[in-house]
Amino acid sequence: MTYNQARTPSSSQCGGVLLNLLLALLAGALGLVLICCWTYGLDTYHDSRAGIWWPERGRELIPPKATDITLQRDLLDHRALYRISEQDLEAFLDAHFEVSSRRERSPIAPDQVGKVIGPLGWIATKDAVVYDHWTRNGAVSTYLHDPVTGLTYQVSAYW
Repeated sequence: MTYNQARTPSSSQCGGVLLNLLLALLAGALGLVLICCWTYGLDTYHDSRAGIWWPERGRELIPPKATDITLQRDLLDHRALYRISEQDLEAFLDAHFEVSSRRERSPIAPDQVGKVIGPLGWIATKDAVVYDHWTRNGAVSTYLHDPVTGLTYQVSAYW
């Protein structure tokens, strides 16, 4: 064996290194996809707002007294389904949003009654009401609330 032959890696060694590198890249990409799926677009359940771990800008738009919260989050918005009394919802909206940044409570459009609204399965009832709010930074939130059952569907967009 000459000096040059001893220092040159064999083709099987190169293939093993390339295979290991390819497997590492594939595992990293799969990990990134799983993290994105876990963070964005999958429903998560929380007993209360305290259990929501994601950024404050989204969490703060959900009333602190909300319970049985189902969330679906995207990069710049979220949808939530939860229970809250109308009194607690209105108190939250009054404290959180400026009066000039909202439309008053209005009944849901009659053609929406009985229809499923949004991907979380909220069904509009004849008693349902709508609250629309926006903030100075451009965030917009719509709260669709059934005062009889306390079930509320929220859509919020922010950036």
